Amino acid sequence: MKSLEERITELEQRVAYLECVIKESEFDKSGMPGTETADKETERAMLIQGEVRRKEPAAAIRTQPEEDKESKNEGNKDKEALVGKYLIGALAAMLIFIGAISFIGLVWNRMTPEVKLLIITSAGAILTGLGFWLIRTKKNPITSIILGTGAGLLFIAILSANLAFHLIGNNISIFLAGIWAVFFILSSRYTNLFFTTIIAYIGSYIALLLGLTLIQGDMDLLVMALFVSSISAVMLYKTFKGNKTELVTSIVLSIVSYATILFRCYMDGAAGAEQLLDSYAVQTVTIIIVYLLMNLFYKKINHGGTTPAYLGVSVTTTILTILYISNLSDNYLDLKGITCYILFFAVNLVQFLLNSVFYKEMEKWLTRYYAVILAAVSFLINVKLYQVPTGIILIGLLLVASERVFKKEVHSLLIGFIILFDSFFLISNYSDNLICSVYGLIQLGLLVYVLWQSSSLKKYKQINILKLIGIAVIMMNSFGIPSNVINCIHAPHISRYTDNAAGYFLAVLAVIALVKVGYFKNWENEQFKFWGTNDSLENDKKMHRLVCLLTTILYFYGLSEIAAADRTFLRLIFTLAVTAVALMQSKIILSDNSRYKQLTGIWIVLKYLILTWTILWAFLDTEIASVVYSIVGLIVAIGSISVGFKLKIKSIRQYGLVLTILMVAKFIFVDLNQENSITRVFALIIGGSLCFLISFIYNKLSQNYS
Repeated sequence: MKSLEERITELEQRVAYLECVIKESEFDKSGMPGTETADKETERAMLIQGEVRRKEPAAAIRTQPEEDKESKNEGNKDKEALVGKYLIGALAAMLIFIGAISFIGLVWNRMTPEVKLLIITSAGAILTGLGFWLIRTKKNPITSIILGTGAGLLFIAILSANLAFHLIGNNISIFLAGIWAVFFILSSRYTNLFFTTIIAYIGSYIALLLGLTLIQGDMDLLVMALFVSSISAVMLYKTFKGNKTELVTSIVLSIVSYATILFRCYMDGAAGAEQLLDSYAVQTVTIIIVYLLMNLFYKKINHGGTTPAYLGVSVTTTILTILYISNLSDNYLDLKGITCYILFFAVNLVQFLLNSVFYKEMEKWLTRYYAVILAAVSFLINVKLYQVPTGIILIGLLLVASERVFKKEVHSLLIGFIILFDSFFLISNYSDNLICSVYGLIQLGLLVYVLWQSSSLKKYKQINILKLIGIAVIMMNSFGIPSNVINCIHAPHISRYTDNAAGYFLAVLAVIALVKVGYFKNWENEQFKFWGTNDSLENDKKMHRLVCLLTTILYFYGLSEIAAADRTFLRLIFTLAVTAVALMQSKIILSDNSRYKQLTGIWIVLKYLILTWTILWAFLDTEIASVVYSIVGLIVAIGSISVGFKLKIKSIRQYGLVLTILMVAKFIFVDLNQENSITRVFALIIGGSLCFLISFIYNKLSQNYS
């Protein structure tokens, strides 16, 4: 069976043949001589051309698997060569090395220390010289392994001369290790292998660890710092104008060496050990060098498409700074906690500003990291200064200022979460310090700015998140700020429900204002205006559900506070606020063309019935069996039926009828057994009158409605 490509080729041949036939027929009609001969020749040429075209794809189809097979074989050969060159070569060096050690082990105990050292040194020197010569003539993995083995033996010779054979002192051993490291780092220029630099660094780091375990005072620490500085300087000098990856690696390795020195200083005198260091000058210079290296690291990777993996250097530097300040306070200067926090804050603030100015390509993640650090320190500073766990909103202001000054990327979500957390801290404490209210007002102002900025920049993906954050912040601050102000007054006669009443009233006013300005509308509409009313815009479905849920929560919270408040004027404030919430929610629900109209109608009427009964119970302290509840229930039923006819909502009318029947049943079976004769008479008269009124409404309005 022919393939699809062969069929297409055959079809193209036939089309071309038909075109030639048509042209020949037109040519015949024009009366040109030699038509029959030309026709045959044309047909023969077309058949030959079609055969060639038919064979070409087939050949291509046949050769494609062969090419894939060849490429696959080449890949297998590359893997095979890799194993043969590197793995087998490394195994060969290891076996030879083990064999040499085994041979030496047979006669090792019979040798003097000098002979042993001479053997190790000679073997290292021979292998090193051989490795250099081979790399200069023909560079391959085997020569690199030989060079590395020789370098390792030389380093072992230096350490064993000090630790095993005791032929040289500690300082001389470290000095020789430094010369060894510098030699191999510089030799990488001739070998063109960064591999030798790595070997030299590993040896120098081992020498550093040895030296740090042997230090006895500040002079020894200074020697180790100079040792690390020399190795790092040579390493950076060698790689500065070369490959960027090698330079970045050298910077990271240098930071590791300096970090080791700082960690050793932090452990000085720890766990009851003797404190050997009397000065913090070397430590201060070391932490400054670490920050210089970190900024050099940022500069070199600033223009590359790097990932946030570079934050590992930032985290390391932050930890080292904490250790340095802690060590400074505990062992040298006896700093107060607030001084340590301010010092740490200042260091990170300077780095934050440097990031904004010099490292714009990677500023996004650096800003997030240092903003979190600064926020945490700001939190601790406020706890120390004002005894209140808040104040991170100041970092939000810093982010806004840096965006405006340095024209940086807008971090709206980061600022939004800072506002949210600071608002949560505000409401979770009961401080009497007015700084909390100041921070609360700053939170609200910054929230408005972030929402306006996101709306102006049309960042619709994050607007809904910011709006959710805004609702939470506004609700928490509505309660938090009045509570802080009232606590600051220190008036013992003020009821403990006063701050709740003030906060609830402000929260209700805030929700009404947000509904009025279109906060819950669709902000993606082109007609949306941030500073103005947006009544004509369509609802945002998610925000519509949110406002319904929010008003329901406020409704039930207000009911509970009406029942719990211990002052009449406080109950009145709660009553007015709950009534406003109920009316606002009813308007929102009725304006929505929902398919659940029956349920919403029932909820609307039930809501007002619960509200009126709660008011009666709170203000009059009447029992549930009282006829007052029944009369009020009939009044609510009348209102429901009237509203149901006016708004043409059947469920509201039906609920009014059901409520009427229930209240009449309550009259008969519950209330009449609990009241005296005069109350019973008045209750029956009022109840009958209300039922008559309901019947009159139905008779009149049902005709108009029909």
